[in-house]
Amino acid sequence: MTTPKKYQNVSYNELITYSQHNPNRSCLLSSIDTLKISDEHGVLDFMGLIGYAATNLTPASILSVMACIADPGYYSLLPQNVRTQHIIDLSTKLQEQTDNLKNTSLSRKRKKIYDLIGAAYNGSAFQDKDYLDLYHGLAHMNQLQFILLKETVQDIIEGKTDTLQKGTDVKGTDVKGEIIFSSDPSNWSREYPVWVADYRGRWVAISEEGTPLHPLLKEWLATMEQKAWIIQWHEVDGTKTELVEKLSAMPGWQETDKKHLKDVLALRLGRANAMKVFTSWS
Repeated sequence: MTTPKKYQNVSYNELITYSQHNPNRSCLLSSIDTLKISDEHGVLDFMGLIGYAATNLTPASILSVMACIADPGYYSLLPQNVRTQHIIDLSTKLQEQTDNLKNTSLSRKRKKIYDLIGAAYNGSAFQDKDYLDLYHGLAHMNQLQFILLKETVQDIIEGKTDTLQKGTDVKGTDVKGEIIFSSDPSNWSREYPVWVADYRGRWVAISEEGTPLHPLLKEWLATMEQKAWIIQWHEVDGTKTELVEKLSAMPGWQETDKKHLKDVLALRLGRANAMKVFTSWS
């Protein structure tokens, strides 16, 4: 038979005395809202976005991304209660805007995008693809273009907190991730702004000097590929013969490339078409 444990009552003063001998009494838990990667030259330098800083969003959501990019300076000054009201008004406005998706390429997803806006406001759980669908819809309605990173500042910090507290240079860490476009970048226009944001809406990259992203994209994306980031280029529709015909007219083509599968060639052409657009912006 197990002997029941006996517990002893302890006074408040005794607890205080015991706490003075706790070896971890000086440790503090950092708030996730204020957790940032420190770098005097810009917190996203280690990702190749020189001069850009990641603005952490509270509450974290795609709606907060939209609120922030509308006026980053104004958003940063808003107290939390005002931000909440701002998100309420914004979600209503965006849901009304979904009527503009009728008779467009997104007409079949209009109802889903409407529902996703409401789900984002309510903090409901998203399926992974829901994030991209919502970014796509919001970008289409507001003439925006998003480059989305699945590796986020928050993720890096959560896995490296102890190292960061010891002063290790974040730029030396081996950070990899996935880059996704809100729509086919070969159809993008320089007239519309481009924003780099966290896939799940936890931060958005803001230029510290108001520098537009357009002329930086070609070199930045090429650098991210060299760092082994996975870039989800859009596939080009067409038969294998049509793909080969177009690719063979481009630099770097070799006859042995014909042996590649159609899917590989479709992605290769999608990358070439997108980089052609970004090159024209440089």
